[in-house]
Amino acid sequence: MEKRVMITEGDKPFNQLIVSYLLEQGHQVMTCFENKDVSDQYFSSIHSEWQERYHPMIIPDTNEKSLSQIQKAIEDRMDGLDILIHGNEMVNEEQWLENNDLAFGDCISSQFEQIYLFNKMAAELMIRAKSGEIIFPLIYDPLYYADYASSPVLNQGKISMMKCLSRELSAFKINVNVMTFGYHEKESDRLQKRKTKKMVEIFSLKPALLHLKEMIPALDILINPPVKNIGGENFHIGTGIETSL
Repeated sequence: MEKRVMITEGDKPFNQLIVSYLLEQGHQVMTCFENKDVSDQYFSSIHSEWQERYHPMIIPDTNEKSLSQIQKAIEDRMDGLDILIHGNEMVNEEQWLENNDLAFGDCISSQFEQIYLFNKMAAELMIRAKSGEIIFPLIYDPLYYADYASSPVLNQGKISMMKCLSRELSAFKINVNVMTFGYHEKESDRLQKRKTKKMVEIFSLKPALLHLKEMIPALDILINPPVKNIGGENFHIGTGIETSL
């Protein structure tokens, strides 16, 4: 079933993998980019038959005015919105904190303000239709101990926000969930992969390191849920990955 999807943080490769999967599945996708050059580069990389269902937006600054423009574009180009995916920022908070500890709090606050504004815009459209899905894809933050980039502050804040939003929006038949992706292939070097496998054996025996591209289809659980009231949940993709909140 075709869905009308918007995903934020289109500049990040992980989110572009999600966009490509959605387009491959036949969905309409609006993607928000900060950088036009990155947007143009991604557009030129996708199959020509996907382009009529793909709607890139350049939003260098997220505020009430720019969100109003996005809302109008959604109504004009897609005639509504079924799914909002908050793209992962793909930041390593430890490095972020070390590089500029004074600005760390401001950066976190800015990210959550942006998420709030997108939620506000999307919820308005979904409430009118009395249906919708809001999804937060995360990377499991305890993987920091296996040398993965980690965002525990953003992750735990998003999970808490998801649970609150789910309670508020379920009355309007809008589901809000998190999908947390666990250990995955992050390098092509055979020796490094072997080292990573050894480090994540705390989760399972001989863990399979899939590429994120192979894990993204798990989002179908939330894009086309088998029942109508899946909300307020944190789904983990990866053997042995445990719920942390």
